[in-house]
Amino acid sequence: MNTIKDQDLFKKQNLVRNIIEHSIEQANFTIRNLNKRPTVCTLMECENCLTDLMPIVKMIVDVHDVYAPVYDQMAMALDAAQVHGEPELIELN
Repeated sequence: MNTIKDQDLFKKQNLVRNIIEHSIEQANFTIRNLNKRPTVCTLMECENCLTDLMPIVKMIVDVHDVYAPVYDQMAMALDAAQVHGEPELIELN
């Protein structure tokens, strides 16, 4: 019996991991920029990036709770950016 393409578990898990990894890469890029050049523009870029990516990561976390630490790290980075702190890079554990 052939599996239905949408039900191929390996491909689904691989897609989810790729989305998480891409989200982390994008968040870390803006965090690095903010930490190098703390200007209003880089602050806004960082906040925009994190607020755009966090709902996507949250949807994934609702189904795959193994990625919850990524969401928590993004929330802490956003909090740090909003109080003019130095956000830490996001890690995939």
